[in-house]
Amino acid sequence: MRSRQGFTLIELLVVIAIIAILIGLLLPAVQKVREAAARMQCSNNLKQIGLALHNYHDVYEKMPPASQFPWQASGNGSGVFLDLTAPFGPNWAVLILPYIEQTNLYNLSNAAGYPGVPIVQGVKPAGTNQTWRSIRNVEVKTYKCPSDGYNNVHWNNPIGNSTPETDWARGNYGVTAAFQDIDHMSNGSSYNTNGSIPGYPLVVASPMLSGNYGTTLTGVTDGTSNTIMVAELRAGISPLDPRGVWALGFPSSSIVNAGRDSTNPTPNNFLGTKGQGDEIALCQKVGNAFWTPALGPQQGMGCTGNGKEMTSGQSRSMHTGGVNVCMGDGSGRFIHNSIAQATWCLLLSKADGFPIPGDY
Repeated sequence: MRSRQGFTLIELLVVIAIIAILIGLLLPAVQKVREAAARMQCSNNLKQIGLALHNYHDVYEKMPPASQFPWQASGNGSGVFLDLTAPFGPNWAVLILPYIEQTNLYNLSNAAGYPGVPIVQGVKPAGTNQTWRSIRNVEVKTYKCPSDGYNNVHWNNPIGNSTPETDWARGNYGVTAAFQDIDHMSNGSSYNTNGSIPGYPLVVASPMLSGNYGTTLTGVTDGTSNTIMVAELRAGISPLDPRGVWALGFPSSSIVNAGRDSTNPTPNNFLGTKGQGDEIALCQKVGNAFWTPALGPQQGMGCTGNGKEMTSGQSRSMHTGGVNVCMGDGSGRFIHNSIAQATWCLLLSKADGFPIPGDY
């Protein structure tokens, strides 16, 4: 009786090649499934945040402020709202913690204890109660998009143009303050934008939330289903980059407000050379600057700015093709990267008076 021979070397190589081909075919499909699941989880996070904002509104009859600078309680255009070194208070993400099942964390923050000193309008206060910042390094799952691998590395930039504290946990969501610089939107101000939005000679930028301000639902005259309330943000690629920091009440950290002109017109753009990208502190020409030539054109995280001012930040994500958003009515949408600048700006403004074109 003839004994059975084993596989020949050629047969083994053929089998290995077939297995390699099958793995090569299956891997992209597995990656697509993973990304689809991550994108769905991200959308669910946004819906949960939207519901929390509405619950806050039910209690206080208005949305929470995007950020708090109580010594500048009226007017707009003040650089106070840009200053990363200022004694600012807890932002919207801290204030809604009880509505995302994080009451214990909220109580630990003692957010209600801010400012804790008498406030004189126009005078930056000294000795404010900043105990709320003790929770800055706590990672909150609801505030993190699973597609962004950079959100596990905390923001640490000990330079003098930064906050006194280091070790701030990351986040991936920002409330919207229309599409103009944050100082123009402060205290709920509207701002006339002339000539920089293609096809629209004049557009009024009107925020959902901004410094010291949260809108009422009746104030969203364009319709809550036509106005973005929360949008995605990317965490900084470098630990020196203050973008995507959940408890930090500034543009690109926890506020989305870009689109006013061609330097940063739409989500996930790859601009980032001279004067382009997010206008933020610490980007260039300071100690511990994090800017590189590839940051915008190759990594989609362009920025400009060289001091302590956090002026504007665009919506960005790690999803293929666009960003998740939560509309004012709490519904979720996926905004494609191909959206026109004008459409993006109209979606960010709650009272511009224009119908939304159907190209997003």
